[in-house]
Parts: sequence; structure tokens; C-alpha cells
Amino acid sequence: MRKSITILFAAMIPSIVTLFLLIKLFANTGLGRIVSIPTTLFLNVILVILTILTTRFFKSMSFKSVLWIAAIVVSVVLAVVIHPQEYSPGVAKQLWERTFRN
Repeated sequence: MRKSITILFAAMIPSIVTLFLLIKLFANTGLGRIVSIPTTLFLNVILVILTILTTRFFKSMSFKSVLWIAAIVVSVVLAVVIHPQEYSPGVAKQLWERTFRN
């Protein structure tokens, strides 16, 4: 049980760092932040718990690693997609334009 809690907290670090960066860099959220941050945290905790339960059934470390990498990528993408913007385009669109602007 203690190992699972440690894994849960360790797996939540990328999502929490992403939320802090989103709050810092994309601050025009209005009241949507009140709903989006708890929703994001709740969904990410559920995702990590399901990943913990799923990885217990597999013995292959390579498959477990791939599963954990996928779960962490999904949690970061989920945080970006759910983060609201009040009057600007969505965060994902802004990041896309900043990254691939010619």
C-alpha cells in the first residue's frame, strides 16, 4: 500500500507541474479555473490509480514502462486540453501556433 501511494504521488508530479505552468503562462481563465483545476486533478488521479492497478497484472518491465509513459503523456495532454481560456483561443491552439509558427 505504501509503495502504491508513493507511485501515485510520483506519477502526479508531471501533471501538477503542468498545471502550475498553465496557470502561470495562460492566466486568462476567468472563473473556469475554479472548475478546471479540481476536475483535472481528479481525472489524473483516477488515471494514475487505474494505471497502478493495471500494471500489477503484467510482469514485463518494458510493457509496464510503456504503459506508465503513456499514462503520464495522457495526463499532461488532459491538463492542457481542459485548461480554459476566457477570451483567447484555447491553450492547445495557442501552443500549436507558438510551436509551429512560420
